[in-house]
Amino acid sequence: MYLPTAATGNSLSLATFGAAGEIMGFFYPHLDFAQNVREGMLAVHLHDWGENAFLWCFADRFERSQHFRPGTNILVTNLRHRDCDLTVELTDLLPPDEHALVRRIAILRGQGAPRLTVMHYFNLSLGDVDRRNAVHYLPQQRTIVQQFRDVSLALAASWDFGLHTGTVQPGGGSATKEAMAHGHLAGPDQCMGDVDFGVALSADDEPRWEVVLVLAGARERAQAGDDARRLADIPFEQHERGAGERCHSILSRAARDVPPDWTEAYDRAVLVLHDLFDAETGTFIAAPEFDPYYSHSGGYGYCWPRDAAVSAMTAARIGFPEMAEAFFDWCRRSQLDDGHWFQRYWTDASEAPSWCVRENEIQLDQTCAVLHAASLFADLLGEGRSGFIEQFRETARRAADAIIAHIGEDGLHRQSADLWEGSWGSFAYTQAAMVAALREGHRVFDTPTPDLERVRRVLFDRFWNPDRRCWAKRIDSEGHVETTLDSSCLGLIEPWGVLDPADPHDRDLATQTLDTLTEHLSVDVKGGRALLRFENESYMGGAAGCVNTLWAALCRLRLAAVLEGDSRAWQIDTARGLVATALANTNPTGQLPELIPRVDAAYWAAPHGWASSLFIECMLALQSLGSS
Repeated sequence: MYLPTAATGNSLSLATFGAAGEIMGFFYPHLDFAQNVREGMLAVHLHDWGENAFLWCFADRFERSQHFRPGTNILVTNLRHRDCDLTVELTDLLPPDEHALVRRIAILRGQGAPRLTVMHYFNLSLGDVDRRNAVHYLPQQRTIVQQFRDVSLALAASWDFGLHTGTVQPGGGSATKEAMAHGHLAGPDQCMGDVDFGVALSADDEPRWEVVLVLAGARERAQAGDDARRLADIPFEQHERGAGERCHSILSRAARDVPPDWTEAYDRAVLVLHDLFDAETGTFIAAPEFDPYYSHSGGYGYCWPRDAAVSAMTAARIGFPEMAEAFFDWCRRSQLDDGHWFQRYWTDASEAPSWCVRENEIQLDQTCAVLHAASLFADLLGEGRSGFIEQFRETARRAADAIIAHIGEDGLHRQSADLWEGSWGSFAYTQAAMVAALREGHRVFDTPTPDLERVRRVLFDRFWNPDRRCWAKRIDSEGHVETTLDSSCLGLIEPWGVLDPADPHDRDLATQTLDTLTEHLSVDVKGGRALLRFENESYMGGAAGCVNTLWAALCRLRLAAVLEGDSRAWQIDTARGLVATALANTNPTGQLPELIPRVDAAYWAAPHGWASSLFIECMLALQSLGSS
């Protein structure tokens, strides 16, 4: 598992990092695949330090700190040696419009600090394949190129380097690592198999010395080498300006009146939204992949249409309608023959490994979410509204037909998977999604519709539980009602709008729903109380949901919009508290996760697109309330 402390991208490629600047992933040719990196670790060899000369930079001998430069996604990692006046500073960025990671390594030496050699180790697995890779040094380009089929990654440097290539042995042994430990790399310059390589760069004796490394991806070996060499020959300051200007351009378009204490968090969420958007394919991934072997989960580096629809709508609302247009074009290409959407996809619109694939286990809410979001997006368009409606009409009709075909004779949706992909039956969340999608689809695209009032009435009659003052989780295939509390019923308020806060009856049900979930699903986490996904949650030790906590905050703000006086203020204050709790549980560089675990990790799946979108939506809601 590769649980990163930071991720940064440029909407073409994506990179993830550990706390000491370890390169955990370089995603090429798309944001979802392939991860390409098994290990990308920095080390130093301190001259005349005897048996303590070689030191990996993730060792405890270094004090670590890591942050993004404010208003950018440029990552800075500082590693200060505990026993001498020596600091290693890493600055990582992805230049705009390039499939490349650019890393500056700066060595800051104080009085008495030893001379040293900087070393960088790479164990790349192109296309997520360890075997049958080849690595070569190309002297004319002064680059190292690793290749597997149609994927090549090339490394170039702004400083002359020593090199050692080798193969990783079945037990994990590496001649390259052994050579690094001895402090001198002058071994083989080409190898095939499960390959690795290391570079050594002798730092001069100046108080500050720096070198730039470039890792560039291309379909052809020669192109990768050319790109890496070209980018390594550009002054790093030019790369900094380019990456910074991209971020500043994004944030200037997304400028909002945000509470001062949350400005940096807002900027970070907006940049995450862009970094998780694949500009070449037109869709969003849920989070950078960190569990490629599915050892603790089913993986995250995929596009769930439901999650992506949330991100697309948020992007449109803060001034980036072109991202939403690209997403809905992607939806047209990825729609299945039966009118539904698959559980999850690769960004190229091909079907990804999934659970919910059999007819009675599909995730109906995925289809509902796309139709619902497309309808609301049309409302945001001005002159382009009619053109978008005509372009998407057939897709919308097929989606509506598919949803209607999934309604049983009793008005209840037929068996499907729930939002969390852990149980099957009929669900309050999915029934509400169906009502909202068919309502909005008919209004905007004139899609067919059943007796929606009957379908809505079934939701209220079959799922509302007055004893628990909340909604039942599920009705199983035998008709048994499961009264387990589940936070997915927040969807009845937002985004489905089946409960209208402006209607006194609906507002009362919404208030009871929020209060009951708060009372029974809240748990203590760092910074406050956060919501579980459902009762008896056991995943990751009973992890609270950052997504669910922000979702509840947004629902509170929807209620506040129709209230006055103390009631309004209380809802706003409660929502602010939930937002603050979510922000207290980001990854170390301030990126929001999906979950807040109780075991094994302090955060899970960060940065997370849905969580980032919900935080942005909370900021927009506060602004509309005049409470920012």
